Amino acid sequence: MSHTATRSRFFASFATVSMLAKCVFLLIPLAALASDDKTDRATLRGIKGVCTVVEMLDQTKDAVNLLSQEKLLSVIQGKLQEAGIPLDKESTTCLYFSVRPLPAMGKNNKPIGLYAVDFKLEFLQAVTLARDPAVRAYAQTWSVANLANVPADYLEQTAREVAVDLVSRFTRAYRSVNK
Repeated sequence: MSHTATRSRFFASFATVSMLAKCVFLLIPLAALASDDKTDRATLRGIKGVCTVVEMLDQTKDAVNLLSQEKLLSVIQGKLQEAGIPLDKESTTCLYFSVRPLPAMGKNNKPIGLYAVDFKLEFLQAVTLARDPAVRAYAQTWSVANLANVPADYLEQTAREVAVDLVSRFTRAYRSVNK
């Protein structure tokens, strides 16, 4: 085996490891966004009903045709009803699901049919400031997130699957404090 071939493989494997390390470092901030600990779960105690909101953020023209806000809302509401969590359109406590598909670009800045998708499920509720109870605002008190790379053909299916997974995590958190 030649020295050149060995050196080439070393640099190729080093480049792969380097790329993986960069990906891990880029994903570390996402872990900080997800909050499903004991304190955050406690904010779900006593919730009698939730409204649901689905939002598509920064959608490209192609992604608009691949994702249906109505279908995702229907899936989420169905999972909540199955879990026995009451839906209330007028509630001040809302489950907010956001989807941000970002197309991967190839040569000449043309989409290559692959998306990086940021999914977030957040529980928002009206809160008051301890220093001034007259001030009310909406705050995220519980959340989970998921980041995926998805071929365009599987974007809607993946969005539904991730929505089901994240809502299941919410259901477990809700049930853990509302027995």
